[in-house]
Amino acid sequence: MIYKYRVVRSARKSIAVSVSAKNEITVRCGWEVHDKTIEKFLDSKSDWIEKVVLRNSKKLAVNDDVIELESIYIGGTKFPLSICGKNEITTEGVFVKSKADICTLYIKTFFADFKERVEELARQYRFYPAEISVKNYTGRWGCCDAQNNLIFNYKLFMLPKSLQDYVIIHELCHTICHNHSNAFWRLVGEILPDYKQCRKDLKNFDFLTTLY
Repeated sequence: MIYKYRVVRSARKSIAVSVSAKNEITVRCGWEVHDKTIEKFLDSKSDWIEKVVLRNSKKLAVNDDVIELESIYIGGTKFPLSICGKNEITTEGVFVKSKADICTLYIKTFFADFKERVEELARQYRFYPAEISVKNYTGRWGCCDAQNNLIFNYKLFMLPKSLQDYVIIHELCHTICHNHSNAFWRLVGEILPDYKQCRKDLKNFDFLTTLY
């Protein structure tokens, strides 16, 4: 295995490998699995790992300036990012006192309009969510809980409007189907026939979920 990886052991019986948006490779396996077994398993998955790592590398290269905190997305468009003495968004860019202030600034600036869009789509397609809120999720774009409360990742405000709408529809459909069954995806497809392309395009921004 030519790539570095970390091993997470637990009581599980199978072996699995995952590659994050930042090309962090993780192997999950049982307590008793030997290192040689892990290496053999990774060798069997090497073509897939190489493909994912290459794809991720291309995405990350396009967003070097974002990763280095020199730029930041708003609605799918890059703006200059400056860490300085104020928290403000202007036509010239985004200004924050610290990286940690991005979350608060984005929610203050964009949440009201985003919530209106969620409510608009809910009315249009006759969904009935409970509360609508945002938080700083890591690793996911949104969530619908058992009470049909919708919680979205504030980093959605960084995405193109079409992808924001896809995530909104996705979570609204979970108010009807609390799983990813065939029935769920049929419901999504009835509203967004191109949802598969949206899912693919959304992966280009996965790195944002762990960047801030």
